[in-house]
Amino acid sequence: MSRPIGELGVARFGEVLAAAGPGPAAGSTAAVTASFAAGLATKVAKAAADREAVQELDALRAKALRLADDDVEAFAGFLEARRKPGGGPAATEAIVQVPSDVVALAVRVAELAALLAESGPDHLTGDAVTAAFLAAAAAESAAALVGANIADAGELADPRLEHVEERAGHARALAERLV
Repeated sequence: MSRPIGELGVARFGEVLAAAGPGPAAGSTAAVTASFAAGLATKVAKAAADREAVQELDALRAKALRLADDDVEAFAGFLEARRKPGGGPAATEAIVQVPSDVVALAVRVAELAALLAESGPDHLTGDAVTAAFLAAAAAESAAALVGANIADAGELADPRLEHVEERAGHARALAERLV
C-alpha cells in the first residue's frame, strides 16, 4: 500500500483490510478507530466551544492516522527481520511500541470524550458517548495486540502488557460510566 491510510476513503480502507497480506490489519484498524473517536469527540468540543479540547483532539486524530501507517511499517519490518538470522529485536520492539502508543492515544480520547459527554451540549451527548466507546474499543484492541506481539517475541513477563491492559480498562470504565 503506497498511500497513507488517512488518504483512503472508508470503503477503500475496508477493501485494503480485506485483502490478503500482512497489512494494514488489526493495529491499523485500532488506530483508525481511535481517529474516528477523536473526530466524533471534536464535533462535540466544537459545539461546546472548547477550543483546547478541539486542538488536542485534532492533534490526536492526526497522530492516530500516523500510527495506523506506523503499524503497517512496523509489522512489515518485523516480518522482514524474522526472515533473517537473529530475528531482529528492534523490529519486535516496534510491533509492541506502536500498539502501546495507540492505547495511550485512545485512552486520552476516551478521557476527553467522557468529559464532553458530561459537560457538552445535551443534543450531542450520544456523539460523545459513542466517541468514548470507540476509543475504549481501540484501546482494548491495541492492548490485546501488545500482548500477542510480546508473546510472539517470547517475552511472557513483559511489564508493558499489564500497563496497557490497565490503561485500556480505564478507558472502558470511563465509557461504561456514561450509560
